[in-house]
Amino acid sequence: PDMLESLVCNSCGAPLEVPTSANFVKCNHCNTTLRIHRSEGTTSTEAIEKLAKTTEQLADQVERLTQLIQLDMLARNWEAERSSLMVRGKHGNRHVPAKAFAWGTGAVAVVFGGLWTIMAIAITSSAPNEGPFRIAKFVFPLFGFGFILAGLFGSTMIYHRAKQYESAEKEYHRRREDIIRGEEK
Repeated sequence: PDMLESLVCNSCGAPLEVPTSANFVKCNHCNTTLRIHRSEGTTSTEAIEKLAKTTEQLADQVERLTQLIQLDMLARNWEAERSSLMVRGKHGNRHVPAKAFAWGTGAVAVVFGGLWTIMAIAITSSAPNEGPFRIAKFVFPLFGFGFILAGLFGSTMIYHRAKQYESAEKEYHRRREDIIRGEEK
C-alpha cells in the first residue's frame, strides 16, 4: 500500500494528500494538473501548464535567436561576396558594377578606337610607302583596333560582373526572406 504525503498546491495553496508513488496529481480545489518533484528529503509541486508555457516561451526565444544568428551570418557572407563582386573606378574607389556603365564604357572605347583608326589612316595615307613610314601606315591604325578590342573586352567583363552581382544580390534577398519566414534552418 502506498503511503500518503501532505503537499501544497503551488498554484492555489490548497492542501493535497498524495500517494508517495504518484508523479502527477490534480488539485481538487483549482483543478490544476501538478507535477510532483521529489529530491532528498523534500517534495514539491509544479503546475504543468506553467511549465509548458515557460517551455514554449523558451522555445520561441531560441527560435528567434537562431533566426537572428542566421540573418547575421547571411549578412556577413553577403557583405564578403558583395565586396568581391565590386569593381574599382579609375581613382581606386570601389562601386557596384552596372550593366549601363559597361555598355557606356564599351561604346566610348569603340567610338574612340574607330575615330583613332580613321584619323590614323587619313594621316598616314599620304605618307610615302618606304622606310619607317611603311610601318607607321600599318601600326598607327592598329592602335585604334587595340582600343576597340580592349573596350569590348573590358565592357564584357564589367557586364558579366554586373550580372553576377545582380544574381548574388537576388539570392541574398531570397534567402533572407526564407529565414524571416522561418523556411531556412
